[in-house]
Amino acid sequence: MEQKSCLIMGDINIDFAIHAKAYPPEGGEAHAQQADFRLGGSGCLTAMGLQLSGYPTSLAGNLGQDVFAQFAWQHIQQCGMDHHLVRQLPDQQTGFFMILVTPGGQRTMFGNRAANAQLLPEADIMAFLPACSHVHLSGYILLVEEQYRSIRLILPKAKSLGLSVSLDPGVCTSQNARSQVLQLLPYTNYCLLSRDELDLLAGNLPLDQQAKTLLALGCPNIVIKLGEQGSRWISQDQDILQPAVQESGKVVRDTTGAGDCFNAGFLNSVLSGAPAQQALQNGNGLAYRIITSAHGVLDLMSTAS
Repeated sequence: MEQKSCLIMGDINIDFAIHAKAYPPEGGEAHAQQADFRLGGSGCLTAMGLQLSGYPTSLAGNLGQDVFAQFAWQHIQQCGMDHHLVRQLPDQQTGFFMILVTPGGQRTMFGNRAANAQLLPEADIMAFLPACSHVHLSGYILLVEEQYRSIRLILPKAKSLGLSVSLDPGVCTSQNARSQVLQLLPYTNYCLLSRDELDLLAGNLPLDQQAKTLLALGCPNIVIKLGEQGSRWISQDQDILQPAVQESGKVVRDTTGAGDCFNAGFLNSVLSGAPAQQALQNGNGLAYRIITSAHGVLDLMSTAS
């Protein structure tokens, strides 16, 4: 029997990542030591990581009608993921983010969602759900009211078909669409959060109490990405901490996409039936590969090809 697909709904962007020694003052300039032009967007990065890890993946997202869309199509096809739910929208630009990376891997981001802010093909997604094993929502997809209403129709349908669901809202969505995120928790099996996102959603409480707050709202599994401290999976009957991966001689170059790639490693393990500890370890491992590579997701693609 053919393995069912993981459907990922989220943004597709072009990322222009610039590495510089310091952030310049307003009106100033900084010399770029390295510049990478690459495929990005939280939904797209998770889909790429999951597909390249060996799990069949389908991506639903929007592109514009411009040269950036051509670049995105080329790399999406190169990854091998199913892309029949990716659309090019007329009179729209493809999402674009400029990312300034300073020493230590920290990044400052400026972006425009552009075509990503338009509705996804709801009817086509509904028709595709029986071919899926899991649905993952990522990033800014809940910020626009029309997109949120569409998701509120898709998730109950997915649950009625027996699909599991995961959600990674991101910092911006957790801050600006908090109530929408919380309302989706009863339909969500795994809520994948950074520490900052947990603070925004659950308030200024100790981590254990924050997780219990979200568990009480209906999501049975809270997975927390803790950066240098690793990751933690909290449910009603387990609390597992997995230390971060560390390898001698490697340095953090760019943290862009770390959380998205953690999602990919974690989901690949969970959907393949691996135990919780292994899922956290694999999530940490894929995130570490990205943040210590010279060119981020570009290196992941070249290694897999």
